Amino acid sequence: MPFRISGSSRDALRRLASFALIALIGTLGCKPPDQVSKYTAPKDPIDVDTVSDEPEGDEPVDRVLGAITAAGKPGEESWYFFKIRARPKAIERHLAAFNEFIKSLKFAENGPPSWTVPAGWRPMGSQSPERIATFRMKKSETNVELSVTRFGGSLLENINRWRVEQAGVPAITEAEIDTKCKVLTVDGRKVVIVDVSGAGGKGGGMKGPFQK
Repeated sequence: MPFRISGSSRDALRRLASFALIALIGTLGCKPPDQVSKYTAPKDPIDVDTVSDEPEGDEPVDRVLGAITAAGKPGEESWYFFKIRARPKAIERHLAAFNEFIKSLKFAENGPPSWTVPAGWRPMGSQSPERIATFRMKKSETNVELSVTRFGGSLLENINRWRVEQAGVPAITEAEIDTKCKVLTVDGRKVVIVDVSGAGGKGGGMKGPFQK
């Protein structure tokens, strides 16, 4: 006798088959795509001694970056000097740190100023009674040095000493200080920023910082 399936049973089988097909499609659709792994090889650290600061073509060879502020009572010709002298490219690498250093200055009523030392600056021993502090830093082939000193003379004389004898650029007049230099107020005190580049002046080479 042939086996027969009733109508209700056929409907149930169809529904069961539909559910199975839906479940199979859902399983295939939820399968995550193949993952592609990425690997970034670590970069070798830069050897700063291979980073050149030498000028090219007609670029300036000597740069003086410094700040001058009064060290004595009003009217006295006594000044604090914060100065770097090096190749222009070498100084540029430390310009942001220099600016932060100057902005951090705190002036005591009696005694030398205080400051916050930027990361990477190494304090060195003082080399003379006039030298308050020395810092060295290095981001290239050049060991850059910042000196903190105290000396006399007029403000204009000191600015032009840096300009003419060290950077090798023309002198300026008293009336040009505010336009040729950058003038800041730090901790309530006037600070004159000198930043000049040139062919180098008669004040000698860059071996050993100039005293003022």
